[in-house]
Amino acid sequence: MTELRILLIGGGSGGHTYPLVAVARSLQNQASTKNIRLKLLMLGEGNFIKMAANESEIPYKRILAGKLRRYISIATFFDLFKIPLGFIQSLWYIFLFMPDAVFSKGGYGSVAPAIVARLFFIPVFVHESDSIPGLANKIIGNMASTVFLSFKTAERYFKSSKVIFSGNPTRVFREDINAAREYFDLHEVRPTILVLGGSQGAKIINETITSGLVVMAQKFNIIHQCGESQYPSVHSAVETILKEGAQQYSSPIKAYYRYYPYFNENQLNLAFSIADVIISRAGAAFLFEIAQLGKPAIIIPITQSSSNHQYMNAFEFSLFGGYLMEEANLNRESLLRELDILLNPEQYARISERIKTFATPLAANIISETIFKTLKI
Repeated sequence: MTELRILLIGGGSGGHTYPLVAVARSLQNQASTKNIRLKLLMLGEGNFIKMAANESEIPYKRILAGKLRRYISIATFFDLFKIPLGFIQSLWYIFLFMPDAVFSKGGYGSVAPAIVARLFFIPVFVHESDSIPGLANKIIGNMASTVFLSFKTAERYFKSSKVIFSGNPTRVFREDINAAREYFDLHEVRPTILVLGGSQGAKIINETITSGLVVMAQKFNIIHQCGESQYPSVHSAVETILKEGAQQYSSPIKAYYRYYPYFNENQLNLAFSIADVIISRAGAAFLFEIAQLGKPAIIIPITQSSSNHQYMNAFEFSLFGGYLMEEANLNRESLLRELDILLNPEQYARISERIKTFATPLAANIISETIFKTLKI
């Protein structure tokens, strides 16, 4: 039996981690059909890749990674010391594992391992999720043998002979509404709004939800993933509302509003199952997962994202039925107005079907097949 070793690198944020899981599962499935003994190792920085590796039962090694920011920050000074240390760690782990190929999802934690892999003449494959690539993937793309893209608008940043339009690898979610109602304790049949602030949370979205909570809880079930760093402020705001409202409006909030710092994959699956409309940032990973499910969505891009890539992601998604709402136009009135439009039965089914056409369900398979083909397996 042929043995194959593949190193998966990424991390730093959920968007640089979740697609690694999808590709890992596709590699495992294809290896089993080809009678290949596949060994995987995840290498990267941050809690998200660590949790993803543990949930997927894939060995994981942490490395230090320094982030090169486009703005002045004291953190950049300290990160400069992490870069050489991360390079040495990458050199050691890659020497011990000696993979046949490296698949990179990008992010600042990927740069050192990708450079080390090329020093060992190991082929590197990189995936760019966004419509405008970040600095890390621009660097890695120059040394990669293949660059997979989610958006055609990103092609101009890479050598065209390397580019394959794969779409974005997404995790597979299976709808289980009954289990979702039990888990979230939301048994009344009413529209359910899922709010996704992304791995870092979204202060402006959280504030809009809490400011409109009294009205929203009268009409909807609300499941709110607010981000670990933002959770204390959301908790404080909700507690204040409950104390001030007494029985007048505290009861519907307690009955129909649920908030969490972070979702693991099972929790996200349940949240997706019960959601009728999704409010989300414009990270590519979430956009393609929303499209796969065909859920009408309000997308609120980060105003100051790198190269404005979130706005461009959201714009591309809006061409397929998603609603793009800029932060400057976001308030509880505009949000409630758009929710009513999306939940209109005459609009809902049409929008849902249109959003599904944005999905790329074969992306992970395209990537894994290309890796095996390049390695002549």
